[in-house]
Amino acid sequence: MSARHSIRLLGRPYAGGVQVRGNKPWAITAYLALAGAPVPRARLVSLLFDSADDPAGALRWNLSQVRRLLGQPDGLSGSLLSLPDGGSVCFDVDVLAAARWQDAVELAGLGAELLEGMQFPGYAAFETWYASRLVTLDPLADTHQELLIRAYAMSGDLPTARRRVESAVRLFRRELGCDPQPSVFLAAEAVPAKTGEPSTPARVRALLEAGQAQVTAGAVDAAVQVLRAACEEADVAQDAALAAAAHLALGSALVGAGTARHQEGEIALQRAINLARESGHRATAAAAYRNLAASDVLRGIYPRADRRLAEAESLGSGAASEVVEVAAIRGVSLLDRGDLDAAIAVFGHELDADPGREHGFLPIMLTHAGRACLLAGDLPAARGHLDQALQMAQTRSWAGVTAAPLALLGHVAVATGDLVTACDLLEEAFARACQVGDPCWETWAAHGLGLNAAASGDRNATLRYLADAVARSRPNRGGHLWSHVWALADAARLGRRLGDPRHVAWQEEALATAQRCGIRALTNQLLQNADSA
Repeated sequence: MSARHSIRLLGRPYAGGVQVRGNKPWAITAYLALAGAPVPRARLVSLLFDSADDPAGALRWNLSQVRRLLGQPDGLSGSLLSLPDGGSVCFDVDVLAAARWQDAVELAGLGAELLEGMQFPGYAAFETWYASRLVTLDPLADTHQELLIRAYAMSGDLPTARRRVESAVRLFRRELGCDPQPSVFLAAEAVPAKTGEPSTPARVRALLEAGQAQVTAGAVDAAVQVLRAACEEADVAQDAALAAAAHLALGSALVGAGTARHQEGEIALQRAINLARESGHRATAAAAYRNLAASDVLRGIYPRADRRLAEAESLGSGAASEVVEVAAIRGVSLLDRGDLDAAIAVFGHELDADPGREHGFLPIMLTHAGRACLLAGDLPAARGHLDQALQMAQTRSWAGVTAAPLALLGHVAVATGDLVTACDLLEEAFARACQVGDPCWETWAAHGLGLNAAASGDRNATLRYLADAVARSRPNRGGHLWSHVWALADAARLGRRLGDPRHVAWQEEALATAQRCGIRALTNQLLQNADSA
């Protein structure tokens, strides 16, 4: 990015510290940057300003803000608008679209969404364009396909929505050998239900309770449909505090269930923060920041997760339940980056904060504490944490959670040489993970099955399971980025030993991703593997 002035549109938009008011200047900038040809003013009016009292005047004011972003006070004149050429301004989306992957991996926003966290409610045409650009940037991301299909469905264009589903299915089967996530299919039916019942706070609370109960039971797709309805009705009821709670519940369900719908979840959580600040409900805003931080950790964006946890702590009350959640997220972040001792200490602090073992984060936290001990080679401690996690999830009927400790108990069994037990645990974990559609836990199980096959001397099964783990953990599936690198690292190591030519690509991808995200322990392991090749 050697141009004089660089603008970042992937992730949170940034233009060298230049500040503008509102989201629309960024929307215009993104539209012009990706249009590929001059854009008539009338098109921008129809996309973003047709409901304004003075649409042309609103566009003129926003264009003045875009000029500030560009550092071009005399630009964007005339009836046809285009961004300056000649290399005076460089956009990260251009690098992603045109450069070599070696250049693209240096982008600060690589892996992040276009205009991340920004919302444009009420502008259906722009939302459809936005979703279509996401699909163009990464057509194999379930969340992008889902957003585009839903945009068409919500605008009333059901035939196009259904054609998009068919197109996505053909693409995924051809390129990935599998179907998209179920949420992609459901998006074509995402037309808000029309009922004669008025939107009341009591009705919204009932929907919230029903949706949250379905999340607990592991029925995420059904829960999301109910929670979307709760958000729509809360917005109609014009109760900012209740709407903040509804958007928090929806966003939490989407980013916390391991699905590929993190973008919609993050938009809902940003909306929850805005509504909570408006209504003075700091606790809701703090909870939304904790969920956003958890989403960042899953995607390997650890510095931003740290900042969002700091925001959560500044807004929170310091209650034990909040301490538990912050510790769980911070511990996973430290663990992913390779600081095992610090992660184990943080997990211990979380357990001390909840002596009654009541918090909903505990089964997942104990699972990650088991992962930390597994990676540290303390197998008895790992088994102890994982047994607790499994027992707690089973006792509380949290069916969607049991796959995680089962999978890592399978890894522990492989490490101790109990291959029969390992196979039983991993196969059960894999079946449960597939049932709830969690790509992280699917990856752990498939990865463990690959290690088990390697320990048993079955070359073909080793490579089949490890390749499957790599495919299931790819970022466009919405899983845990660290788990993807972990699977890649073992696939590269064992693939080289077994003479599989894919080991080179696996090694390169794992090393580039680990170095970019600061996954230190796996980076060191990969470098050692390369030196010994």
